[in-house]
Amino acid sequence: MGRVIWLFGSMSIVFLEAAEKGESLESVGIWTVLFIVGVVAAGILFFASRQLGKLRKFYENMLAKQLEIEEKQNQILTSMSENIHDAAQEALKKSHAMIENHGHSSLEREKLMEDIEDQLLGVTNNLIYFLRLKSKKIEINNKPFNLNNVLNEVSGLLGTKYAGRELELIFDVDNNVPRYMTGDSLHIGRVLTNLFEYMFSQLTDEELKLEVSMFNSHEEKIDVQFRLSDTGPGIPAEALESLFVPYYDEEQGAYAGLGLFIAKSLAELMGGALYAESREGKGTTFILDLPLKLVDAENRRRYRLPNKALTEKRVLVVDSSFNAALAIKKMFAYFRHDVRVIRKEDFEFSMPKMDGYDIIILKESLFSGKVLRHLQEIKKEKRDLKIIALNNLLNVKESNFHDGLIDAHLFKPVNQERVFELIISLYDMGVSRVLLRDEIEEDEENGLPKAKVYKSQIQEAKGITQESFSEFAGKQLLIVEDNMINQKVLTNLLAHSGIKITVANDGQQAVEIVKSGKVKFDFILMDINMPVMDGFTATQVIREERRFDMVPIVAFTALILESEKQKMFSCGVNAFLAKPLNVGKLYQAMAMFISDKAIEAAKEEEKREKEAIFDGLEIKKGIEHTNHNEALYIELLKEFIEAYGESDETFATLIREKRYEQIKMLCVDMRGLSGTIGAVGLHDLMNEVYKHILFNKHELLGGYVKKYTEEMAKVRKAVGAYLFSKERME
Repeated sequence: MGRVIWLFGSMSIVFLEAAEKGESLESVGIWTVLFIVGVVAAGILFFASRQLGKLRKFYENMLAKQLEIEEKQNQILTSMSENIHDAAQEALKKSHAMIENHGHSSLEREKLMEDIEDQLLGVTNNLIYFLRLKSKKIEINNKPFNLNNVLNEVSGLLGTKYAGRELELIFDVDNNVPRYMTGDSLHIGRVLTNLFEYMFSQLTDEELKLEVSMFNSHEEKIDVQFRLSDTGPGIPAEALESLFVPYYDEEQGAYAGLGLFIAKSLAELMGGALYAESREGKGTTFILDLPLKLVDAENRRRYRLPNKALTEKRVLVVDSSFNAALAIKKMFAYFRHDVRVIRKEDFEFSMPKMDGYDIIILKESLFSGKVLRHLQEIKKEKRDLKIIALNNLLNVKESNFHDGLIDAHLFKPVNQERVFELIISLYDMGVSRVLLRDEIEEDEENGLPKAKVYKSQIQEAKGITQESFSEFAGKQLLIVEDNMINQKVLTNLLAHSGIKITVANDGQQAVEIVKSGKVKFDFILMDINMPVMDGFTATQVIREERRFDMVPIVAFTALILESEKQKMFSCGVNAFLAKPLNVGKLYQAMAMFISDKAIEAAKEEEKREKEAIFDGLEIKKGIEHTNHNEALYIELLKEFIEAYGESDETFATLIREKRYEQIKMLCVDMRGLSGTIGAVGLHDLMNEVYKHILFNKHELLGGYVKKYTEEMAKVRKAVGAYLFSKERME
């Protein structure tokens, strides 16, 4: 700017001197205009060069950050096999320690073992997701779904994994959010679960709140926002910047950020966005924005109570968390109830009169002797008073009240569908119920037998391997599951058993397959949370026809509440299996319904399949890296061949074109993955190439093209032979 002022000053002097000499103003004017144009052009060039410099620096910074992100992702793949192996070894140490420690009860030891198995299963599943994202194999399937089923599934998984935590979990769903939407419910659930699991890992006894809102409605298109906020310590600004970049934490011996990376990638694949906000000491918020669609744009009403008498009730809510109580108030107010919220401290200080309410919802810990006596007196005069005990899903306990005082139990986090079903069940408005008995039921009309119903939790059969399922050879099994990975794990697990397997991707497909009558199924494994038609509805539709009464339907679900289990049985389910998959429990469930011989109380430990070593692939080592889960190992091999099966051609091209940075990235990928699947020769070869890259010995790389091609051919052949051998055993 100083230069421009100086130029304008010089121009003024020239103009005055010309005037003194009597030169015409016209000629002076022409020169002045030209001078001004030159000055302006110089100014523009000056400012443009500065802007270009800033843009160049910005681009360089962005590139550096991108390279850093890629390097961290590559480091995950580099150490993946070693880290999974370390996790498996640590699990073995813990299991041996538990056996030697007589201080633990058998139930405690079993629970600890399940936690360890779930942890290893989570690591392997994340690896599969990571590989599928890297090879661009994740597909988005937009189908109609019930949002409440997704929320119930997520909360059920959290309730199982984090049982006993004192953390307050709240769902606050706006009343304008529709019950049914069109989107990818499977991946929405995955994103929410990953976000919750990250926040659980950062919190102790704070409050965690999920707010769901709908914005920008245009015809059938809607924008739905999920805001997940905590009251924890927050995240420093420098850590927030790389929050979604995964890496392996050596100190903790665990993967950090991998779940968040998967969540962000899935959100973007669904056309949405995921970002985080945080202030130290103020908490953290994740915001997930997703474009979805209404299933029925003309009918946005979500819930309609069957009788007007169920509305306009006076409701009292008292909870230890005021925010949780307010969320419950919003959901009851949706049904035109008059709701009052009282703080727990105020209730304890001075218990209010409660005889003017129709529904009283109290935190279970508030049922002192004084409160119980007061409520009993009110119920003598007001028999239609409904009393609900409120508790946390993370602390599901058997109630101490068995005297008829408590009408129902409500577990947080709460959503509209749970409140809707609770109101109906409280007043018994003709809701269909099923008598649950562990015996064969006779149809009252025609005396036809029905399949047994087992309402208790299925116990795990011990010593079960893949070969154990050959006991059910020839049986017809229908797997109803929308999660492709779960489908493949189940089909791989049962592939060599002789069981004839049919797969349905949702409840609607299952109903069509069953009712077609082309196959007479002996056993149906039914997922509950699915798009198009959920497992509740599918089971109910199948049970409408008497000819399917003897077909056992076992729910496969993350739902854990008694009310949810009751709903399953009311729809016609015969038993339920809790997620994640437990091989021993699956075997026991099938044995209860379709075994041709009696099941012993405990089975003798069976030996695993003999070690199979193919040239180029050590099967036993690869299976060890997946915690001896051969079904998952088979899935890993398929994903590896799909993503990197032709990488020898890529390697040769990169060497020829001297693209050393890309060669380095390929080495990083292949070192980690080849070690994980047991391709020891390929793993060692890539270690050599990687060292040459690090020490800039580029002239030696050409000699590895042939070696890489030969080693990769061995791995492809070995994988093909192994998979073929498994297929022949079917």
